[in-house]
Amino acid sequence: MTSSKSLLRYTKKMNDQRQELLANEGAFSDLAQLLLDRGVRRIFLISGKQTQRLKLYDSFVEKLQAGGARCFVWAHTGKTPDRGTIEACAEECQTYNCEAIVAFGGGKVIDVGKMVAVWLNNTDKSLYQMRGIGQIPRKGLPLYVVSTTCSGAESSACSLAHNERQISTYYSEYLVPDAVVLDPDLVLRLPMENMAAAAMLALSHATEAFISPLSKEFPADRANLLIAIPIFFSFLEKSYKHGAGNDGYLQMMMAPYYTGVATRRIGFGPAHSLSIYVSEKYSETPGKVSAVILPLVLENEFNEVKEELAVLARAAHLCSARATTEEAARAYISGIRSLCRRVDIPAALPFLKLEDSGDIIKLAILDAKQWGCPKKLNPKSALSILKKSRYSE
Repeated sequence: MTSSKSLLRYTKKMNDQRQELLANEGAFSDLAQLLLDRGVRRIFLISGKQTQRLKLYDSFVEKLQAGGARCFVWAHTGKTPDRGTIEACAEECQTYNCEAIVAFGGGKVIDVGKMVAVWLNNTDKSLYQMRGIGQIPRKGLPLYVVSTTCSGAESSACSLAHNERQISTYYSEYLVPDAVVLDPDLVLRLPMENMAAAAMLALSHATEAFISPLSKEFPADRANLLIAIPIFFSFLEKSYKHGAGNDGYLQMMMAPYYTGVATRRIGFGPAHSLSIYVSEKYSETPGKVSAVILPLVLENEFNEVKEELAVLARAAHLCSARATTEEAARAYISGIRSLCRRVDIPAALPFLKLEDSGDIIKLAILDAKQWGCPKKLNPKSALSILKKSRYSE
C-alpha cells in the first residue's frame, strides 16, 4: 500500500493534463458537434441505468448520427465497478473499434469510463497492477465526461474499482478526462436529491483537501478550494429547492469541478476512506454517508484542524467576524450539519451494524494511509466515529 509520501512525490511531478470545459446551457449538444468537428466517427457511450430510462442522451445520439457518426451505448448499474464490469465494457468498446469514450452520468459511471479508457491503451498491465498512485504507464483512449450529478469525479485524477473484498484506488494524471460537460439543463431533468448527495460528497472532499497537511504544498489548489467551498453553502439549498436559476445551478456544478481539480494533487482524507466502505457495505449513496461521517471526523481531528476550519468558516460566512478560532471552527462543523438538514439528507446512519465495523475499519485505515491525514486514523477513533454515526446529533 502506498503512503502520503508516495502521493506527494508523485503529485509534485504530475504533469498538468489539459482539460476542456464546456460549462453552459446546451453544452451537451455542443459536445456532439465538437466530436463531429474532430472527425470522431465511432463513439462509445457509457451511461447509468437511470439516464438510459429517462432518454437523456437521445438527442445527442441523433445529432451524432445525423453528422455521419455512430454511437454505441453501454449501460452501467451504478455500483463501484469491478474487474468483470470493466473488462466486459472494454471488450465491447474494442469490438466496435471506437475512437473515443463518452461517460454520461454520476461518479461511478465516470469511474467506469476512466478505467476502460486507460485499460484499452495499457493492456499489457492487469487492473490489479495499475492500482495505487502513478502506476498507469500510458494515457488512455480520449475520454469525454458529461457529469449529471457533479461529485468532482469529472475533474479528478482518481478512480475506484473493486479488487475482491477491497476497493482499490487508482490515482494517475492519465485518469483526468480530456473534456468535461457541465450542463444545467441536464441536472434540472434529474431528481434533485441526487445532486444534493453528490454535492455533499464534493464538499466533504473539498474540506478534507483544504485541511490536509499536503495542501500547503499547492497554494493554487488551496485558492480553488476557498472559491469552491463558499459556493456549496450559498447555492446548494437554493438549487435543491429550485430557487437558484440556471446561473445558480451552474455555480453548483463548478464548485465540485474546482474540488476535483484540487484533489488531483492533494488527495482525500479519513472521512473519504470510511465513507466508501460504509456506503459499499450497505449499498448507500456515498454522499449521504460522507455527510454524516465528515463532521464526526472533523470533531475527532479538532485540535489539529481548528485553525483551517476557522478559515473556511469565515470564507463561507458561517460565523461572525469577532468569533474566536475555536468558535469559528465549530461553526463550520455545525454549518455542514445544518446544510444537510436543509437539503433533507439524513443526519444518521441507523442501518450501520456494529458487528460489521471490524472489516470496515480495517479496510478504511489501510486506505487512509495513502492520504495526508491531519490525525492518524486508528481502530479506536474509527469505531467511535461509526458508533456516533448511528444516531443523529
